Amino acid sequence: MNLHHLAVFHAIAEHGSISAAARILHISQPALSHELKTFEDHLGTLLFERMPRGMRLTEAGHLLHLHATRLFALEREAEAAVRDLIDARRGRLSLGASNTIGTYVLPRVIAHLGRTRPQVRIALFVGNTEQVLRGVQDMQFMLGFIEGPMHMQGIDSITFEEDELVPVVAEGHPLLDLPRITMKAICRQRLLMREKGSGSRELIARKLQIDDMPNQDKIMEFGNTEALKQATLHGGGVAWLPRISIQAELHAGKLRELGLRRLHIHRPLKVLRRSHAHATALERLFLDLLAPGLGSQL
Repeated sequence: MNLHHLAVFHAIAEHGSISAAARILHISQPALSHELKTFEDHLGTLLFERMPRGMRLTEAGHLLHLHATRLFALEREAEAAVRDLIDARRGRLSLGASNTIGTYVLPRVIAHLGRTRPQVRIALFVGNTEQVLRGVQDMQFMLGFIEGPMHMQGIDSITFEEDELVPVVAEGHPLLDLPRITMKAICRQRLLMREKGSGSRELIARKLQIDDMPNQDKIMEFGNTEALKQATLHGGGVAWLPRISIQAELHAGKLRELGLRRLHIHRPLKVLRRSHAHATALERLFLDLLAPGLGSQL
């Protein structure tokens, strides 16, 4: 397979049209159309449906685009590895983080690098644990950061910190008027939780099952920690929130911890990378800023 033709195909697939790809590749549209036609003839199948506006991948095109994306990701990784041997002051970091780490932990490190190494480019995706794991596996992220359990082969993890999920309610919540808060009383309340696929949701679900907590009809779902916190602050129900995300609200008395210590959940914060992947100098630097000595563990 001609890699130049594959790169032409990938550019068209990424940018949605021959004209856009031609501008990116600095090739004329007729020449690009000819190269695509030659590639399709070689493969014996159409890779795009020609639309009035733009191009749409065929089934064969979708399959080839998936493999081409992985191949060029490997190419970029190889080039970055060589460059980083020379100078860790420039380069690119693609990071994926689950909600708590991406919102409350990594921004300080990213801001520090932005000030001290302005030529370093960082892209941070914040999602749930499942999305981060798949992004690391598919080479979309060089490093991943999660708080929840990990269920995927071919990925190594290192714990760098510990967080605590704390069951809380808003000030003035009826539970706080009880002389003693019991599991039975909590079971009557609405539960505010993250969406399925979230690592914290999985940890809490385990705890709820152990303690025979309410079934699914008592659960309201939220796509991120901040929305979950705001709903709790407005009296929406009982939520398990990361302690690192609610320090100010606890100090001000706007959120109150429930007293049942057995409902607190301690969880490790982990950094992920693909097994046997090359560790760049920039990755090591980032991790050392996150936790001294962490980069040397790669």
